[in-house]
Amino acid sequence: MTLQLDHADNSNLDAALDIIFDEVDEMLLAGEYDRVNRLLAEMSTDAIPVELLIGVLTATLPARNQLPNRASFLARVEQTLRDRGELEDGLLGGLG
Repeated sequence: MTLQLDHADNSNLDAALDIIFDEVDEMLLAGEYDRVNRLLAEMSTDAIPVELLIGVLTATLPARNQLPNRASFLARVEQTLRDRGELEDGLLGGLG
């Protein structure tokens, strides 16, 4: 499973966030931690809007202890936002 988030724009951010939360929640409830973990490892952060990156981090937060790749995903998100000049103080606070 891959979340197709690269081409999301402001007009469909809400729909994309709904997809993130629905799909991730469904996988976590089914105990598919390996699948979510693989998704986090493979997801490129470069072209995904900040709102959706935060959505992925928020959706996976409850299962962070079962998702070893989440920490590296968070680090990639932080670096991507820094590189794009979108990292604001406290933006990722509480998502670690």
